[in-house]
Amino acid sequence: MDPNLYLEKYSSQQPALELLQSMGYTYISPQDCETQRGSRYHVLLKDILRGQLRRINRYAFAGAENEFSAANIERAMEDLEQEPAAEGLVRASEKIYDALLLGKSYPETVGEGRLLNFNLKYIDWEDPTQNLYHVTEEFAVESADGQHDARPDIVLFVNGIPFAVIE
Repeated sequence: MDPNLYLEKYSSQQPALELLQSMGYTYISPQDCETQRGSRYHVLLKDILRGQLRRINRYAFAGAENEFSAANIERAMEDLEQEPAAEGLVRASEKIYDALLLGKSYPETVGEGRLLNFNLKYIDWEDPTQNLYHVTEEFAVESADGQHDARPDIVLFVNGIPFAVIE
């Protein structure tokens, strides 16, 4: 009898990963996740998110469709990784939830130097096929104080944003 047969990795984790991949999630290795994140303290897959924010967001002005500036794309990513300590975890979570659900407004310079605000969305709720779906395993995250860490078995991402944890 195979001694690995009853290990969690083989009895539940691998079958779950295979099922999620058959449903359209793209597997990304823990090493690739860490490279994209920059550190174990951060959770966003930055290259994926940056590309998706550029791809799914446009604003219309004077009959033309425009891309958001690189600075606003970076600002939108930073806004998702805000530090909860200043305002508390609950309020920070509410702000992130609102941003994910509704999008967030950012100023763009248009026309002859006019500054107008336009809504940038993180998720394409109207056409979910425009989003990217990834899955990884053993996603290690360190706390800000470095005293605690978590390593969920499976994490699901939408556009590089962690959306679900399977333990």
